[in-house]
Amino acid sequence: MSGLLLLITLAFQAFAQKLNPVVAPNQILKNIKSWLYYNRDHLRLSEDFTAYDQGGHLINQGMFLKSIATGEFLPVRLSNSTMTYKLYKFPPSTSEEMKNVISDYGKTYYEHYKQEGRSLPDFHFVDLKGRVYDREKMKGKIVVLKCWFIKCTACIQEMPQLNKLVDTYKKRTDIVFVSLVPDGRTALNDFLKRTKFDYAVVPDKGVYITKDLKVSVYPTHFIINKKGVITKVINNADELNIALDKEVRR
Repeated sequence: MSGLLLLITLAFQAFAQKLNPVVAPNQILKNIKSWLYYNRDHLRLSEDFTAYDQGGHLINQGMFLKSIATGEFLPVRLSNSTMTYKLYKFPPSTSEEMKNVISDYGKTYYEHYKQEGRSLPDFHFVDLKGRVYDREKMKGKIVVLKCWFIKCTACIQEMPQLNKLVDTYKKRTDIVFVSLVPDGRTALNDFLKRTKFDYAVVPDKGVYITKDLKVSVYPTHFIINKKGVITKVINNADELNIALDKEVRR
């Protein structure tokens, strides 16, 4: 390691050591509800962030997320104005239930991270109105893709927010909002009579969702850039809003 690089590394380590957690780890690990509130209020692991291991050494986002997926570490948000996190080793008293919940969380985000930078698998979608979406037609467009299903409560609850997102970009002909659903045409038509959803809706895509996109958590959103490359994979509308704004500014 060069002298300059060593100095920079030591400076970052010293910086990390001075920062306090926004919530104390023992408070986060009190029970599952405490973890869920902490996750909701402080974790934004789909965004770009700075990460440190438990010793205060800088690591990349992939290594950070992979470490959480092992079930050995808690992601601790640090108290500065930017997205900065540090790994915290679970104490022996941590319940297996808590470890499993946080491990599953880490696995989801790590799988998302691994998909970013890859091309969207070959596709030929036909929505309920007969419109076709394929690689050729989507060339030069940003595609916002949602995977959901009719009985998914969280998927439905975020639809009003997604409708506002569609309206925000309604003058942008280079942005397309498409959703993939495992449910059939008849069930979807009945559902959409009762529930307003402004995305294009593509029925019978269960195999593509699970096998090609490897989705296991719903809802899941993908942002695909104008070159057909996945730039972000997200599980909620708030983070989608932020990520799409960043994509259109590139």
